[in-house]
Amino acid sequence: MIKRAADGSVVKKENLTWTDHMDNVLVEALVKEDDIGNRVNATFTSQTYVNMIAGLSKQFNKSIIKDQLKNRMKTLKSNFSKWYDMYRGTSLSGFSWNSQTKNIEAEEEV
Repeated sequence: MIKRAADGSVVKKENLTWTDHMDNVLVEALVKEDDIGNRVNATFTSQTYVNMIAGLSKQFNKSIIKDQLKNRMKTLKSNFSKWYDMYRGTSLSGFSWNSQTKNIEAEEEV
C-alpha cells in the first residue's frame, strides 16, 4: 500500500534504528509526559505524541513520525513485560534478580 501526502506526493517511510540511548531518552520523555498529566486512565493523550515527536526529533536530529514512536513504545513494553514476568511477576518462574551480583539467578530445578 502506497501512502500519499495531502499534496498527492508519495510518502517514503524511513526505517529508524533505535539505540539504547534513544530508548532511555524515550522512557524519560514518557515519564515526563506522565508527570505533567498527559496520561489519562493509563493512556497517553494525543498531546503526548505531539510533544514527544517534536522533542525527540529535535534532540536526535532525525525526523520521527508517530508510527515509529508508537511501534517503539510497543516493543519496549513487550520486552519489559517479558523480563518483569520472568523475575518479578506473580508466577516467578524460578528466576530472581540478585541485587548484589547484579545478575539474574535461577533455582536449581530451573
